[in-house]
Amino acid sequence: MQGDGRGCHVGVVMSMPPVPHSEPLDRFLTRRQVGTWAVVRGLIQTCRVRVDGVLCKHYRRALVPGSLVEVDGQVIGDGEDASTLICHKPGGVACSHAQEDAPLIYDLVPPAWRHANLQTVGRLDRDTTGLILFTIDGTWAQRIVSPQCKRWKRYRLAYHGALVPDAVERVATGLPISGEVIPCLPARLTLAGIGGDALGLATLELCEGRHHQVKRMIETLGGRVARLHRDRIGGLSLPDDVAPGTMRPLSADECEWLLS
Repeated sequence: MQGDGRGCHVGVVMSMPPVPHSEPLDRFLTRRQVGTWAVVRGLIQTCRVRVDGVLCKHYRRALVPGSLVEVDGQVIGDGEDASTLICHKPGGVACSHAQEDAPLIYDLVPPAWRHANLQTVGRLDRDTTGLILFTIDGTWAQRIVSPQCKRWKRYRLAYHGALVPDAVERVATGLPISGEVIPCLPARLTLAGIGGDALGLATLELCEGRHHQVKRMIETLGGRVARLHRDRIGGLSLPDDVAPGTMRPLSADECEWLLS
């Protein structure tokens, strides 16, 4: 079942079960790849969607367990929720849709999970590795990336050089960085000594995401980032079962940890 910008192509999936959980109608249809958000809402508004046999023109209609959804008379069954994915980003891929930036992180998405509305939740630099999320839901994404939501993101890093003696205190009080009028929000820097390759090791936790922020903060403190890896967002750590370059749907438990 796959939609495009011109309309909707729906296959009969009578063997699929009814919707088993509460969810807005437009999100359900978008998640099931009936079409983009715009296409799905157009279908609803033009009386082509029925819920439990009744025409529905309200795209935020809450589906309840057991709801039966039809588009143009064809049943839309539920299936794997691939609308939010957790990914272990490898180095060397860009969080971009522009082909001139290839290789792209979107090229790593398995064909069955590709969606016209799928976007990364924030970005990681090309050479930064680790935890990144994909979603079709921009409102949900804002709950993750907005500084107002204070969703802490943890970065493990190695750096060249020596940081200033009061680096931890300066980060904790809000570090001014070059090119920014407003200082960074208070953050958490933990120094972890020197690694086997003679690079300094540290952990930096942020609740905002300015352009190249970690690298710019370390430069302000006297160092230069050599390696950068994000391993945690909110209460969600990068799972061991997600290898570099792979992804899978986010579980309900993981979604709760993320928002905790």
